[in-house]
Amino acid sequence: MFLSYYLQAMADAEAQEGHRIVDVLDLHWYTEVYADGQRITGDDNSPASVEARVQAPRSLWDDTFHEDSWIANDVLQGPVRLLPWLRERIDEHYPGTGLGFTEYNYGGGGHISGAIAQADVLGIFGREAVTMAAYWALTDQTSMIWAAFRAFTSYDGQGGKFGDTSIHAATSDVAATSVYASTDVADPARTVIVAINKTAGPLTAAVSLAAYANYSKVAVWQLTGPQPELVAGADLSLAATNALLYAMPAYSVSVLVPQ
Repeated sequence: MFLSYYLQAMADAEAQEGHRIVDVLDLHWYTEVYADGQRITGDDNSPASVEARVQAPRSLWDDTFHEDSWIANDVLQGPVRLLPWLRERIDEHYPGTGLGFTEYNYGGGGHISGAIAQADVLGIFGREAVTMAAYWALTDQTSMIWAAFRAFTSYDGQGGKFGDTSIHAATSDVAATSVYASTDVADPARTVIVAINKTAGPLTAAVSLAAYANYSKVAVWQLTGPQPELVAGADLSLAATNALLYAMPAYSVSVLVPQ
C-alpha cells in the first residue's frame, strides 16, 4: 500500500543521505459516515446525524468501535482505529516520524454535536501525541467549533487553557462520555479536565483526582448550546479527598479546574 511504500522509501532515502527526510506524515481525514442520507461532515443535525457525529471520533482510536461506513463495512470489515493503524505503519517503516492532519472536519459547526465532536478530537489528538492538526471549514457554520477550541485555549475568556502535559484520564463508558486531563510542567498541581457528555440526557460522573495536590473545590465552565459560549457554573465541593460527583448536562463539554 502507498503509505507503507512511501514511509519505507523515505527511510531508505534518509539512510542514503544521512539526515531525516520527513519529520511529519501529513494526512487529510474526513469521516465517510452517513445518517439519514446525509454525510455527517455537513450541517444536517437530525437525531441520527447527531448520534453518528458524536460517536465518529472513536474511529480515531477505539478498536471496539465499528462505524457504519464503506471504509469499515466494505474495506476493513471492522473498526477503523486510524491512529493506531498509522502508528503501526510508521513504527514498521520509518520510526520517529510525527503524525499530522492538516485537514479534518466532523460537521455540525453550528450545533452542539459539532462542538462535542471537535472537543473530543482535540482531546484525542493531544492524548495520542498527534504532532499537528488544522481544522478545515467546509461550510460557514463554525461558531460551535470555535467554542470547542476555547474549551482548551480560553475556557474562562481570560486565557485559561488546558495544560501542556496530557495525563491519564479514563471513563467507564466511552460511548456515552469522554474525558481528558492535563497538568503543567511548571506547576504539576494545576490540573484541567475536559469532560464530555455525548448523550441526550444528563449524567452523573463520579470523579477521582490523582493526588497532585489536595484540592478544596472545583471551578466549572460548561458548553451546552445552543449558544456557542462556555458559561461559568457554581463551584463544586469535594465529597472526599480529591473526589466529587459532577452532574454533566445533556450534550455538553465541561471544563473542570480543581483548586
